[in-house]
Formats: sequence, structure tokens, C-alpha cells
Amino acid sequence: MIKKHRILKPSTLALAAGIALTCISSPAIGDQVVLRDGTVYEGTVISESRREVIIETEVHGISTRMTLNARDVRSVTRTPLTATPSSTINTPNNTLSIPKNDAEDDADKPILKREGYQLLMEVPLTGTFGEAIYPLSVANSLEWAVENGVTDVVFRINSGGGALWCANDMVAIMKDYRSKVNMHMLIESAISASIWPSFNCHTITMAPGSDFGGAVGYTMNDTGSAEVDLKMNSIMSAKLESTADANGYSGYLVRAMILSKAAVYAYKEHGEWKFSDSTEGLPRNYEVIDGPDTVLTLTAKQAIKYGIVDAMEEGNTLEEWAQVQGIEKWDSVGDIGHEIAERDNKKCKSLQKRLDATLTSFRSDMLDYNADNRISQRGAAMQSMKRHLGMYKRIMLQAESMSMPSIVDGYEDAIDVVYWEQEIETNLARLRRYKRMGP
Repeated sequence: MIKKHRILKPSTLALAAGIALTCISSPAIGDQVVLRDGTVYEGTVISESRREVIIETEVHGISTRMTLNARDVRSVTRTPLTATPSSTINTPNNTLSIPKNDAEDDADKPILKREGYQLLMEVPLTGTFGEAIYPLSVANSLEWAVENGVTDVVFRINSGGGALWCANDMVAIMKDYRSKVNMHMLIESAISASIWPSFNCHTITMAPGSDFGGAVGYTMNDTGSAEVDLKMNSIMSAKLESTADANGYSGYLVRAMILSKAAVYAYKEHGEWKFSDSTEGLPRNYEVIDGPDTVLTLTAKQAIKYGIVDAMEEGNTLEEWAQVQGIEKWDSVGDIGHEIAERDNKKCKSLQKRLDATLTSFRSDMLDYNADNRISQRGAAMQSMKRHLGMYKRIMLQAESMSMPSIVDGYEDAIDVVYWEQEIETNLARLRRYKRMGP
């Protein structure tokens, strides 16, 4: 379900990641790290920062990667680089080392992208939009991808939908990066609002047993009930149809996923499936993908049959996805996308909880203000309202900085800021005059 708030008035990422993963090259004796206790390690220094030194070396003849505490290191001696990493050691199943880098260590940051290989980064979109998934994780993942030479970002989505503001902000971010990195959607389940980012990707792939569609928008009315917003759905459909057509997908599918009266039919022309929203002029052997009385939810079997989007017949791993896409030579950055998503989504969820708590407290103060005729009690309520009003404004500014500008639109009617600022200051001034006058 796509949810939109209606609340009555009164009217860069500094990754803490030191992930030890499989290296893209074999150790080469040359660099040397000497510890304060006299221990010497020889090999290839992968990264060096104020906190740690990572070296690829050999212990008893076995190649290994060691992370050393910088406080235990006496000296680091590097030999000049004379060659790029070998392209014969790694396979698509290998992952790369992504060390933690301080700003001053950018010059030592390893090159993750090998010539002739695509570098993949998987980013999860799991849960409800605006509750478990937030745009900030997409923004920071794409920023990291561009800065580190990632060629393809694969969003793995498993979502039943959620807040439309979240989907809109996510799409706006993806559009900014569309020319900088290839974006792909790997669907395990993409229902309702979660179809928005899918149609903004370069490719869409459905895993076995997945579903995709059912994007009717609802608005919460004053009683808390959900009502189908026909006007909103029509606007959303037109907007997303245009995006889908521009990205090579059928706009008929989008319309059928959003509008219950829309239909989509399939027919073959010169051995290739074509689509239409009407049966007029179609050959007799046309097939109904979705009729005019239902909302389309596409299955993986339909995707395979009609070739609507790419589909995986078996499995849902990144390796199997790469095979479907015809990518033979590739590397992965490992779990870094998952770590970014977990951190950023947690941060945004905390902000939204603070926002909801602030609104609840403000309403409670407002009830006290209206219910109590005693001027002293009303004064206490107004002081509390003033504090919560300030908090509300600060949180809304934070939301802007955390890639959530549309949450401001969703909550814009929660508090009539201009009205209440004037109301509170006027009444507090009256209270001060009353106190000066005395009994």
C-alpha cells in the first residue's frame, strides 16, 4: 500500500568499515612493516591510516591478510608500484578488500576496478518504504559506488511498498546518478510504491517466485481509514509511464499496475510479443495479461513467458544474476552496500521516530492549552509547545540534509508553524504583562 500522511492542522559518508575480504592479487614481497616489538612483516601494504595498517603477507608459506593496529607499528616501508594487479588470479566469485580510509589517505586508496572486469555492488531494499527503507541509503551507496569505480549497482528489493514520499525521493537520487553508474533492480518482491525505483533502473530482473506491481495509491482520511485516491493514481501513472517508456519498458504495464480500470494484452507479431491496452485490432489469439477489473501484479513466470523484463529461472544469487545479464568477468565489493543500508536506514528511522514523537507531544500540549482556562497553566503549555515547535523545525531541516526532502511535504500540514509562532509569542507576551501587573 502506498501511504501518504494527512495530519490535521489547528492548523559523506565516513564508513567504519575495515572489511577483510579476498584480495585481487597475490602477495608480492617488497613492502615492509616493522612493529614496535621488533616483528617484521613483508609483502604488499594494502592500506595505511592513522588507525590501522593492512598488509598482505605470508605466514608459514600461506598467503594471508593481516590488519595491524597503527599504535603497534614502528615503521612502514613501501616499494614503488611497477605493475597493475594480475587479471588471472580472481574469478567472479571473489570479492575485494575495502579498507577504511581517512580523508588524508585518499592517495593510498586501492584501485578496485580491474581492466576488462565489471565491478558490482549489491544494495538491499528490504522492508517498508519510509519505515525500514530510506532514500539516504540509496544516496550514500551510489556516492560510494561512483567514488570507488563501481560499474554496476544491483538493488535487491523485497518490499510490500510504503510511503510514496520515500519512493519519490529515492527516484530523484537515482536520476542524478543514472549517467554515472549502471543501476539494476533484482526483484524478490516489489509491490506498490516499491515499483517506482524499479522502472528507473537500466535493467529489471525477477527472481524465481517473485512478484511485481499492485501499485494502487491510498490516502489516509480523517478517521484513519484508507481511501483510493483516483486523482493521485492518475498523476502517478502518467508520470511513471513516461519514465518507463524512456527507459525501454512498456507504459501499458505501469498503467495496469496502478489503475484498476487499465488493462494490458499480449499478442505476437513476427514471433515477438507486443502489448496493447485494448483488444481493438488485435489478432484472435491475443492473451490477457491483466483485465480492466483488476490491478496487475506481474509474476516471474509471466516475465519469462512474455519477455517483459529479465527473469531468473533458478536461484537468486549475484552470480546467477550476472549470468542472466551476460556479464562474464566481474568482481564484487562484498557486503559494503548492505552495511551502508543498515546504518543509514537505522539513522533515518530514528529521525522519523523523533518527528512523530515531537508531533504527538505538541498535540498534547495544544490540548492542555485549549482545555485549561488558568493563565498559569496555559503559560506552561505554551512554553512546552514552543520547545516542541523548535524541535519540529530542526528535524525538518535534518530531513532535508538526509535526502528526505519529500517527508517535509508529507508532514507539512502537521503543524501550522507561522500561526503557532505568532499565537505563542502573543500569548506569552500577555502572560508576562499579567505577571507584572500582579494580583
